[in-house]
Amino acid sequence: MVDLRTFDRSDDVSKLDGCNTRNVAYRWDCFSRELANIPRGSETMDFGAGSLRDSFELTKRGYNVTSVDLGRDLLLSYQADYDWPTNGTTQKMVTGQNLSDCLSQIDHETFSLIICFDVLEHLEDPVSVLRQMRSYLKPEGRLFITVPNGRTLFEMWFRLILVTSRMLGKTLRPGEPHLQRNSPAQWKKILNEGGFEVLHQEMQIGFLVNTAFALVQIPLYIFGRLIRAAGMSVQTDKLQDIVCNRTAMRGLDRIDGKTKPYFTNLYGWCLFVATKS
Repeated sequence: MVDLRTFDRSDDVSKLDGCNTRNVAYRWDCFSRELANIPRGSETMDFGAGSLRDSFELTKRGYNVTSVDLGRDLLLSYQADYDWPTNGTTQKMVTGQNLSDCLSQIDHETFSLIICFDVLEHLEDPVSVLRQMRSYLKPEGRLFITVPNGRTLFEMWFRLILVTSRMLGKTLRPGEPHLQRNSPAQWKKILNEGGFEVLHQEMQIGFLVNTAFALVQIPLYIFGRLIRAAGMSVQTDKLQDIVCNRTAMRGLDRIDGKTKPYFTNLYGWCLFVATKS
């Protein structure tokens, strides 16, 4: 089962607080500010729960969680990684053939909070799933979302891989490809069409850090594939860590902080806090 852990974030911080990526420890508070207004003991949903890192965080903070994702065996393997709190909270798991099917299995329950971190970009039709999700959110509830900015070099590269794979008839592992490549404004429009009003929007993962990392990782990925095709091996991860080391990335992060007003629409990730419109 370990080899299926494509999106293993069990050792990272919760997306409620930030993330550790590109050799930079990003921290944000847009979700924590809103979470402070949601009473402990409330029912919450972790939609696309993945490695359960955020489900675990919600239970630690005193919320009941319904974790929704595909593959029950994989979720159970992640569940065993955590020391779940004994603070009276509950954690349920709902699985199905697809995420829409998972939602249909939740009977007449409503939630004060739904988190949807790094999920919508993997869906063929995010609007229809958002409309379905909307019916499970209380009128005063909140929806927290993170999605990639389609304007970045990484997302352009992912789109090229997707298009090329389709042309060649190659099958990508389910859940891996980004099927959506939207700008921040387009993501906001998708949320509106799904029946949500955006209360707060923030951009994270700096333009310079994200672009520099892509300029190193993408050529190394191509080089590694060519080397393996020739029957040899090379540790591209180590090469990347040498070039994109912490000192270099943190230096770029400081510049990102000073230039954010100019490059914010090219930042790597979009964060949204929304409610039912």
